[in-house]
Amino acid sequence: MSRHHYLGLILLVFVVSLFVPAKSDGQLVRRVLLLNSYNRDMLWTDSITRGVSDVLSKDSTSYKMYVEHMDTKNYFSPEYLELLKEQYRFKYSDVAFDAVIVSDDNAVNFAVNNRSLFNNAPIVFCGVNDLDFHNTHDMSNMTGVLEFTDIRLTIEAALRLQPDLKRMYVVVDDTTTGMISRKLIQDILPDYRGRLDFAWIDKMSMAEVKKTISNLAKGSAVLLASFNRDGLGNWYTYTESITQLRSVTSVPIYGMWDFYLGRGIVGGMITSGYRHGVMAAEIALDIMNGMKPSDIEVVTQDSNQYMFDYNELESFDINPRLIPKNSVVINKPINLYERYRSQILIAALLVLTMILFIFKLLASNRAKRLVENELEEMNKYQESLIEQRTEELVQRSRELEMANHELKKVDNLKTAVVNTVSHDLRTPLTSVLGFCKIIERDFIKYFVPLCSEYADLGERSERIRKNLGIIESEGERLTRLINDFLDLSKIDAGEIAWNDVSIDTNELFVQALPILEGYFTGTAVKFHMEVDDNLPGVVADPDRLLQVLNNLVGNAAKFTFHGSVNLRVTTTEGGWLKATVSDTGMGIPKEELANIFDKFYQVTQSTINTNIARGSGMGLAISKRIVEHYGGMISAESEHEYGSSFTFTIPTTAK
Repeated sequence: MSRHHYLGLILLVFVVSLFVPAKSDGQLVRRVLLLNSYNRDMLWTDSITRGVSDVLSKDSTSYKMYVEHMDTKNYFSPEYLELLKEQYRFKYSDVAFDAVIVSDDNAVNFAVNNRSLFNNAPIVFCGVNDLDFHNTHDMSNMTGVLEFTDIRLTIEAALRLQPDLKRMYVVVDDTTTGMISRKLIQDILPDYRGRLDFAWIDKMSMAEVKKTISNLAKGSAVLLASFNRDGLGNWYTYTESITQLRSVTSVPIYGMWDFYLGRGIVGGMITSGYRHGVMAAEIALDIMNGMKPSDIEVVTQDSNQYMFDYNELESFDINPRLIPKNSVVINKPINLYERYRSQILIAALLVLTMILFIFKLLASNRAKRLVENELEEMNKYQESLIEQRTEELVQRSRELEMANHELKKVDNLKTAVVNTVSHDLRTPLTSVLGFCKIIERDFIKYFVPLCSEYADLGERSERIRKNLGIIESEGERLTRLINDFLDLSKIDAGEIAWNDVSIDTNELFVQALPILEGYFTGTAVKFHMEVDDNLPGVVADPDRLLQVLNNLVGNAAKFTFHGSVNLRVTTTEGGWLKATVSDTGMGIPKEELANIFDKFYQVTQSTINTNIARGSGMGLAISKRIVEHYGGMISAESEHEYGSSFTFTIPTTAK
């Protein structure tokens, strides 16, 4: 394949990868790369991939699994490996992998020699035939599973199943797996000298191999070690190679991998690609959950199992009783009991259950007759008791209805009294305040100049001015108290007028600033207001919103003696108007926070400065009702002696 073809392949893979969606739901997503030595058509590779995917998909954490196929059975030149390096560097330079799982020798050697391509992520290998790999390589940040292919036990199984076996023909290719298998077989050849002869079928075309095994003598067998590439360089999948060999062979074929089983081999000590994928993925999970690769030992013990195909045993007239104990046999005929074993057991269990149920029913019938009379007497007693209780409940319900009616009358009377008293108090109080201001004005204009010539009269005039100021201040406080009473009673009675208009919220807070700053005149407390630009508008009564701001800022000013009071106005994520008043004042005890929006509730006297004028306990209650009227919410947070923070939100007209 030319360099242009390689570049075209890389470009195609990259374009396809752009259309693979990534998870974006905000959850932790771990990234795992599975780097396979061979292409996706290899059954061994497909089994490993399924094993890894099954383990990751069942874990509670979300994973994004990247899968690459190096296809080294077809291409394994230095130029090709350099192209792969460039491709992976281009694709994954910005991907922080949590683990890299590599399958088979070519991929693990490539990953070890190019760790930086994958940002030095931990490496977990599987399917590695080089059993001395962990002793000859740098194992820092790496561990895994060796592919312990037990060729000896497969040969022993063949000798057991074919007592007359004299010669074993080994079919092997020159791929990495084939060369490793050849060495393993050569290492054990001396153990069979004089007992079993071996002949190599290698470096032949597929046609030559088929011709050779089609004419083998009795007392022979074939050991299929690896045959994915013939002597002419033609590539065959596992299924293609075993299918073609089985179609012509005159003797049994034995093998060591599960992808041959059920497709033509008699069996052997079988290695499972799926199991390797599962074990590698489980090790990767341990690493991603905090274990160090250096603390996880390389799996060197085999996890293989004797497995045989009943159809092949029967085809070559091999006695199934000769297979090793605890072997797995596929395609084995199932007798009637085995075929319907679960149904038979269920039926037997049902019959037994029915018999027990009948005995139970007979016994219960006798007990039933004994208790029927008792039940009848009990029912009569319960009916009389129910009648008695029902009459009592009816009477109690009538009493509650009458009490509720009286409570409503009392509540209406209370509201009327509050409105009347408040109105009757506000009228003369307005006159008192008016005349007080007139007296103060005339006193300052006409009498103060006359008193300036006499020291004792000057002191008395100053005292009179202060007293007049006290009268005016207390009169205004009483007016606010009466207004709060009226507002709260009208809100509760649903009689308050809501003059709702469309409000420019930025303009509203600009107008409110001088009023709010007035609370801090002559004090050491600083007031700061920060309002976002272009706030969305609201539909509300501007006077009521100002009333809420005055209540919150006024409270903060009253209980803050140093530091600052801050008003921050912004919007919530949902587009609602949000205003927060925070201070560095005395704070509110945690146990009292839940009650501060109740009518007439005041913080416990022992927790506040007794020199502070106490309010009516209605300001926050009124604020809560105004905010909730517009569908909003108000809340408070506080730490005693460190300050408080009050926040209210209301819907806006923004869509």
